[in-house]
Formats: sequence, structure tokens, C-alpha cells
Amino acid sequence: MKSLSVGALGVGILFLLISLVWGLMFPASRGWTTEKNNRMSELSLKGHLLGGELDAAQRHPSMHAGRSPAEIEAEYKQVSAELTQLREEFEHKLNSPKTMASYLRWSGIAFVIAGAIVVFANRG
Repeated sequence: MKSLSVGALGVGILFLLISLVWGLMFPASRGWTTEKNNRMSELSLKGHLLGGELDAAQRHPSMHAGRSPAEIEAEYKQVSAELTQLREEFEHKLNSPKTMASYLRWSGIAFVIAGAIVVFANRG
């Protein structure tokens, strides 16, 4: 029974130590490329410009000059959808190491507490 409590304490401390260095071993930037970053910037700028163009086309419709509001809106929706997808991927890459470190930390705390309870129970 004593080896079980020492093992639980050891595993708990190991998990806590790993959780402290998890972000250094697996940084969030590892899965995010410069190309994706540049594409996200491009899409953000293009979406902003299309939004302004759409607003102007809706306020002052012209059948003879420029694109129709429907064309602009379709392109805006396409750009917005791709931008949303990239942002979600970015958020996932950013939060992934933090999430795993949190799981390790709380598992380590649980193992340390369980091991401490067994140690104190065996003393009495």
C-alpha cells in the first residue's frame, strides 16, 4: 500500500512538472505558418475593403458603374467564411498547449492529493 501512495505522489509530481514545461516543448506557434498568418491578414484587409464597397454600392446603386451589391456581397461572404475558418484554426492552435498543460496540472494535483490521503491513512 505504501508503494501505491509513493507511486501516486511520484506520478502527480511528474505530471505537475510536465505541465510547467508543456508550453515550451510544444509552443502554439509550431502549428501556425507564416503563409497562414499572411493569408489571414490579406483576408482581413480584403473583407474590410469589401465591406466598405458593399456599403457604398447599397447606398448609391448604379446600373452603369462598378459591380452590383449582390456580387460584392457574395464575395464578402466567401472572404468572411475563409477568414472565420482561419481564425478558428488559429484559436485552436493557440489554446491547444494551454489546454493540455491544464489537464496535466489538474491530473497531477489529483494524484498528489490521492497519494497524500493514502499516506496519511496508513499512518493512523
